[in-house]
Amino acid sequence: MTFEKVAQTRFKKKSSFIADQILRMINSGGYTAGSKLPSERIIAEQMGVSRPSLREAISALQIVGLLESRPGDGTYVCVPSATEDLTRQALTVLEECDSPYENMQARRAMEIGAAQLAIKVATDADLVALREAWDEKCARGRRGDLEEYLRYGKEFHLAIARATKNRVIEGIMERLLNLTIQPLWINMRREYFRNDPSRIELMLDIHDRIVKAIMERNTEKAIRELEHHFDIQIEQIYNQNDENSHEHQVKSTPIADDKGGDNGNIC
Repeated sequence: MTFEKVAQTRFKKKSSFIADQILRMINSGGYTAGSKLPSERIIAEQMGVSRPSLREAISALQIVGLLESRPGDGTYVCVPSATEDLTRQALTVLEECDSPYENMQARRAMEIGAAQLAIKVATDADLVALREAWDEKCARGRRGDLEEYLRYGKEFHLAIARATKNRVIEGIMERLLNLTIQPLWINMRREYFRNDPSRIELMLDIHDRIVKAIMERNTEKAIRELEHHFDIQIEQIYNQNDENSHEHQVKSTPIADDKGGDNGNIC
């Protein structure tokens, strides 16, 4: 069974068309309950779509229980057919949620600039507030409390924005961070950590380096760490469920610290 190329449709987003086509395949008997879908790379090539759009479509189908992704194996069909209600739910998630991929791209651009400005204008009180926000986030991450870790992540990133003393930047950052409580984003982040719980430690490591760079007012180091953080996170989230995903992931280059050492692979 092969998938069709994406064409102009009634949907606002390509991810909705992708999900709709997968659902049609299931309902036509092309893929039965318990069967495995082709790899995400193959589906993306057949449809002529990007991996991010496909990953978001699959995530929406996971949310409503139609698909199950098994780390290192692939994606499996969970039901013999998709009811109208489940189909509507999945497509509503995609049509009404903003793209996590686009959100992370926007945050990458915004936060790097915000960190640069914060380093220039932040007061000692601002840096204390940033450190306190980071300590709260870190404590929850080390306890393995994923939900609280993600919730306090917003406060940490807002602390960077507040340190810029710029209300426009703070407002834009708050809006971007508010989008991370949408169902599509939440599911993709949960899957990201569920597939490999050790990623929390990796994320704590890179966030700690970001905080230290800002506290030291080291612009070059802060930019480097933020770029690395977003680039690796995007790559891993959007390739995590392909049985061949290790072939497509960016190989993390060790980043030397100011003393000439390296920190190994960071997320």
